[in-house]
Amino acid sequence: MREECFRDDRGKGFSLVELLIVLAVIAALIAVVTPIGMNAMRKSAAVAVARDLKTLSQAFANKIYLDGELPQTISELGRNVDPSLFGAAWKIGEDGEYNYFVFTNREADFETVSGVLVDSRQGIPFGVDDYAFLDNGLGKESINSRTLYYNLLGAETVAPLTPFGSTFAEISIGFVNLIKGFFEKNGRYPRDWKDKATGVDYRFEDLSLNASFWASSFEGIVYKPAGKLLRIMPDEDHNFHFNFLDSSERSVLTNDLNWDLIYNIGDTSADIGYWYLNSIQGRKVDITTLQI
Repeated sequence: MREECFRDDRGKGFSLVELLIVLAVIAALIAVVTPIGMNAMRKSAAVAVARDLKTLSQAFANKIYLDGELPQTISELGRNVDPSLFGAAWKIGEDGEYNYFVFTNREADFETVSGVLVDSRQGIPFGVDDYAFLDNGLGKESINSRTLYYNLLGAETVAPLTPFGSTFAEISIGFVNLIKGFFEKNGRYPRDWKDKATGVDYRFEDLSLNASFWASSFEGIVYKPAGKLLRIMPDEDHNFHFNFLDSSERSVLTNDLNWDLIYNIGDTSADIGYWYLNSIQGRKVDITTLQI
């Protein structure tokens, strides 16, 4: 009996070391599995948003080109459309065709959405004030820089993000040509300041551009004309990756630095026709290496 009371029971459980090993293995598995699960959920949500935008857009087109009438409410585009998440708007273009877009404020990763629905966009559609919005859905006041939308001109053509186009090359060249055209017409460059008393931003006013529209970012880039210069900076969700002309070393520009990449259009204190980091007295940037 005495022997039974004092026999060795170590084989009945785990030692502290063994428990720690098990916990470490579980933690490692969680660290591996959790990102995979999150990525799968993110992609699933993005695919759902892309599918819904495509479906609503097709329904809008069918109402116009098959039924011969404009929809009046968002519910006409589908029986189960959530009016708190989706909206749609239209206008008649200069060519007499209907321009329209459908949009959502549902949270989804834009890069994944655009990978599924190539022509989708994020932000505020160009010329949104000219559109009439369908009843019972999201309205113009719901649109912001994170809004996802699918925008069509007429039956098939994707609308550009801005009057200059959608890509960095198109928009930057558009600004440069506009500023050069202003100089040729007026013999001076646009003003590069904002009147704090009146709130008039002459950087855009002189170029007949809407300052509030250009306050948004386009494909991660904020554009800021500044007299003889064009400035760009990344928005808070993106970074600029680039090389300097004198180096193959990769550099990164983040939004929190509050620095710009600057294109010198007409300031003779530095070489004209080059991109610079933060100051035209700074290092020249190889803009062909820019990635957002």
